Amino acid sequence: MKKSIIFIITLFTFLTHPILANTTNLTAPVENEEKIVVQKDPIKVENEEEIVVQKNPIKSEVMVGFYGRPYTPSLGILGESHIDNVVKKLKEKKAYYDKELGENFDVKLAFHLIYGLATRDPGKDNDYIINLPDRTVMKYIKRAQEEGFAVIIDLQLAVYTPKEALKPVLKYLKYDNVHLALDPEFRIPKHRKYPPGKFIGHIFGNEVNEAQELISNYLIENNILEKKKLIIHMFHKRMLRKKELVKNFDNIELIYNIDGHGMGGIKVQIYNNLYSQNESLIADSGFKIFYKNDKKPLMTPRQILGIDAVGSRNIKRQPYYINYH
Repeated sequence: MKKSIIFIITLFTFLTHPILANTTNLTAPVENEEKIVVQKDPIKVENEEEIVVQKNPIKSEVMVGFYGRPYTPSLGILGESHIDNVVKKLKEKKAYYDKELGENFDVKLAFHLIYGLATRDPGKDNDYIINLPDRTVMKYIKRAQEEGFAVIIDLQLAVYTPKEALKPVLKYLKYDNVHLALDPEFRIPKHRKYPPGKFIGHIFGNEVNEAQELISNYLIENNILEKKKLIIHMFHKRMLRKKELVKNFDNIELIYNIDGHGMGGIKVQIYNNLYSQNESLIADSGFKIFYKNDKKPLMTPRQILGIDAVGSRNIKRQPYYINYH
């Protein structure tokens, strides 16, 4: 009988002791955790706070560009004056953005050159295109390097496919500040039955992939490590058809640049319609401001970036690239 009582007491002790019974004591970890907090070395706590305070906040980068064709005032602000004055105006624009946006944005600047200009005359090559001379392109690339600017080489397609149009300008990608753009608006069929500008041109998603593959292969073959931007202009959904086919490439940053002009509210509506959630999964976005064609007052940086409303409308997804025409 005495042995039975001892056995029962031993069994009871085993079952009720948290360690021996391998059960979880909910209060023990809390107690230990409190001890850890209380017993922290004050010096370590101070250092930990200093790390948090000294950590730089992540800035949202935006790029601001002046669009146009050198020595051609009618085609945009970039061609309205000498390169020195364009640089001056770009820096003034950056100061304006910095003032409006504060310290949370890192504003980069760019020359946006119309390289391949579509014309109504077929020209001697029967391709309806006039390309910029190499010396002019290099003038802007070298000046951009001195100023810390990017350069965007823009191609209006006329009779060419995106891939065909890009081949002559791939050589400029060896400069780390150079990027490329495609403008479907002035594309025409190979039959050449009408000139560029008569109807709104278009490209297809698979052609964007071919263009990206061409650029990507060139970068790899030439050991160019910088990620390059490829901008696609559009102001109507039919300008980029079968958009769902567009793919991403690791060394290319795709940007859909929305070119609608007119009243601010209409521009916002066009942008939101063309750059939706689906598009944002594939590409960054751009927003164009037209000095002559947009209704005054022009949209402010805060409105362009969706911080402030334009009337009753707001930009839903912040654009990366703001270009002034």
